[in-house]
Amino acid sequence: MAGPSNKVLVETRPKLLKWYVMIETKATTTGTGRGGDARSPQPEVRPIPELQTYPRVEISQDLAGAQPATGNPRHFFRRLLYALLAAAVTAAAAWSAYRWWDYTRIWVKTDNAYVAAHIHQVSSRVAGTVSEVLIEENQVVAAGQLLARLDARDFEVKRQQALALLAQARAQVQPAQARIAQAQSDVTREQVRATKAQQDLERAKQLSQGGNAAISQQEFDTAQALADGALAGLQSAKSALQAAEAGIGVAEAQVKVAEANVKEAELQLSYTDIQAPTAGRIGKKNLESGNRVQPGQALLALVQPNVWVVANFKETQLARMKPGQPVRLWVDAFPGREVTGRVESLAPASGAQFALLPPDNATGNFTKIVQRVPVKIVFDNQSASDPEGRLVPGLSAIVEVKVRE
Repeated sequence: MAGPSNKVLVETRPKLLKWYVMIETKATTTGTGRGGDARSPQPEVRPIPELQTYPRVEISQDLAGAQPATGNPRHFFRRLLYALLAAAVTAAAAWSAYRWWDYTRIWVKTDNAYVAAHIHQVSSRVAGTVSEVLIEENQVVAAGQLLARLDARDFEVKRQQALALLAQARAQVQPAQARIAQAQSDVTREQVRATKAQQDLERAKQLSQGGNAAISQQEFDTAQALADGALAGLQSAKSALQAAEAGIGVAEAQVKVAEANVKEAELQLSYTDIQAPTAGRIGKKNLESGNRVQPGQALLALVQPNVWVVANFKETQLARMKPGQPVRLWVDAFPGREVTGRVESLAPASGAQFALLPPDNATGNFTKIVQRVPVKIVFDNQSASDPEGRLVPGLSAIVEVKVRE
């Protein structure tokens, strides 16, 4: 028995060529009864009469009940989502590029920065043995506070010796003053004798002149000799006075030397008390009772509480940098905490010039290397308040300087 015939008009457009195919499906059955065999429907392709000139299309599929193809809405929304996502990524990339350009135009940044402070190396000024240590590691001390004591007995003995020499020198002053007084009286006496002898010589000279001389030549010579002797005695007394005055000068100089020795002994004695030169915290303590110390030997370090940051910027970043510009920085010890400050000064030379062996570019092959210049940055008082004292020298920091408004 023959089945119904379905005709489907299929339109295909490969490239720009149109094909029109008429498909007719026939279902036929051969044989009768139970032993009969049935044939599956076979499509029959018939070309449209007016398209006989086109190639024939073979259909190998069963297109019975085929429906015209229609668009899927899910595909449309997926394409729209991809398009919006690509636009958002492009806009974000453009905005990030603008923000980066604007940031690099206004700020200069470096992570080659460290916290710095005044660190005083405390040492002894005299050699001695430590008798007492009065501080502990990391202790906060005030300026002038006693840190340790050395054995002062040797220095006390030297002080007593100096005092004894001073007393001896002062005792020499009074005899020298007495010798001056004696020399002055001798000068006065010799002055009187010389005056009288000179007057006697004048009278003898008058009496010895003329034909009728009242005295003989011998008497005149005697008067002359007495006058000369009186003058010589006067000169000798004056010389003795000068010597006495010089002696008092020597005695007074010896007193001054003895007084200086006493002061030196007292200073040496005072150096046995090791005091803090300034306020700060104790660090790197290398001082224990019984240690033998030498002058200049570092005993401990004293770190002042006032800190700042030294940022080593590249020379190419310094074109617009100047003192007073605002700074923001982050210390690695305080993650996420922003600290503000300002540029105080720029170093007078690059860091390489202060090295132990500065480079000499005039010799050998030359390779240009970007130099770094230290920049001192001070904290704002409120921003850098650190009651626990954890902002210490040596900590690493990240620094940004605003070089444009």
